[in-house]
Amino acid sequence: MAVVFSKLRYLTVYLQALKTEPAWYISLFVMGLAGGRGVLGGLAPFACPLALAGTVCCGRLFFPSLIGIFVGITIKPPVFTDIPLLVDYLVVFTAVLAGRKLKKQLEEYWFTAVLLTTGVNFGIKYIYLLLAGAQIGFLPGLLSESILAGIFTVPLYYLFSDYKKQKGLFFILVFVLVYCGLGDLKIGPAKIGDIMSRSVLLIAAGGWGSGFAAAAGVLLGLLSGNLVAALPRTGFFAATGFFSGLLKNWGPAGVILGFFLSVLLFSGSYNRQIDLQEHFLSSLIAVVVYLVVWRYLPFFPNREGQDSKRSEPIHAEVGFAQRSKPGEALCGDSMGIAHLSDRRMLLSVSDGMGAGVNAARESRIVVKLIEQLVESGVSPEKAAGVVNTALYLRGGEESAATIDAAIIDLNAGHAEFLKVGAPPSYLKRGGAVEVIRSSCWPAGILDELDVQVLAREIDPGDILIMATDGVTEANFDSKAADDWLYSYLQGLPTEEPQLIADLILKYALKTAGFENRDDMTVLVARFEREQGLE
Repeated sequence: MAVVFSKLRYLTVYLQALKTEPAWYISLFVMGLAGGRGVLGGLAPFACPLALAGTVCCGRLFFPSLIGIFVGITIKPPVFTDIPLLVDYLVVFTAVLAGRKLKKQLEEYWFTAVLLTTGVNFGIKYIYLLLAGAQIGFLPGLLSESILAGIFTVPLYYLFSDYKKQKGLFFILVFVLVYCGLGDLKIGPAKIGDIMSRSVLLIAAGGWGSGFAAAAGVLLGLLSGNLVAALPRTGFFAATGFFSGLLKNWGPAGVILGFFLSVLLFSGSYNRQIDLQEHFLSSLIAVVVYLVVWRYLPFFPNREGQDSKRSEPIHAEVGFAQRSKPGEALCGDSMGIAHLSDRRMLLSVSDGMGAGVNAARESRIVVKLIEQLVESGVSPEKAAGVVNTALYLRGGEESAATIDAAIIDLNAGHAEFLKVGAPPSYLKRGGAVEVIRSSCWPAGILDELDVQVLAREIDPGDILIMATDGVTEANFDSKAADDWLYSYLQGLPTEEPQLIADLILKYALKTAGFENRDDMTVLVARFEREQGLE
């Protein structure tokens, strides 16, 4: 039964990952769609390397992108040879199958992936074209396409093999593939490729200034079409990038102002009304894309200085409530409240695999190790890696536990959240409740973790709620798992941390029918201005 329980537990975590990272899976699908549809100079070199590299490096996580590849191939524009869809499907299917069968060899010797991609793309299409009686003139085009497929395998393989640390480059890759694969599609009168070009100019201007943006404009213009169309577009893009970057020191507002000054200046060169509409619509959508990127992408340059506004020092009041699983002498959950140096506070919760004494032992090890490592100056990511290695080397079916930690800088009002296999936390600010979640396997299951540290600003009056899955999934049998706590927190009748913890535990028991199937732990912290408590 222990084996069955552990397998079910792993499956639950995986399903939570699918649910909690929709942006990741949407990005994978879009990348596959663009790669399957992408055409470069009449050649289609993206689908095969994308399928092989993704299968080898990402495994089952690559499934949404694989669906996108097949959809993209179905709607792909004509290429240099009249290859049926079934042949393109066969190429991708063969690449996936080879990636699965030769996974270890391809991971160890990356250059074999390049040779395999080139061989699969060339071999299958060459055999079909010969059997179909095609003229021998197809050979240079097919050979060029297959060589390009092999070349594209290198960056794809590199990014996917280290995608845990290359999230910024991953989104750049998605951008490039979408530009090549979906750039000719339209949103109303505006082409997606034109929108993306202008978005790049804004991002370059806001991140690196007018010189870099102008250079990016020249490159985009030269790649935008034939020579006749490229020259005027190069001038427009270069000038627009330059003007957008001139007011970079004013922040996003200055970048957008400079951008629209250039857009208005060049609007007089459009003779047809439909072209002018496309010009303005593309510009407006590009501004929206720029603002989204500036606001939400953590690797956007120079944003830290613009976001460094800081409030007064804060103080935390903490409350907690806990209940063990029926029939167990000890609660398998552990929690810690530690005051670190430099007025930092560490709140941690861990849920040991299973229940009872063994689960309690593993979760206590996690809490103590995290406290010691963070206090010693180890980064949260590295601390999680150390804990994971310690549990993984211990072995055994129950040598696993979640890590849910919040490291709060009380002077700066800044918090870092480390979540390894843990359920969501909730940050309540007035009537609004933010769900803080991250998908990752519990510590001790895999030899390596994909850890993501989430940063949030903490304002006076904020309330942080951390809980184990015995609480958040108290209504696991219903259709709205996790939602009950979010809804409950929106209508909290009090701001007293201890009372909140008691009420949440009581309501969780009620939601579960007063028969908790797992250990339950709730940790609540309320933050207030430091001077108000002296």
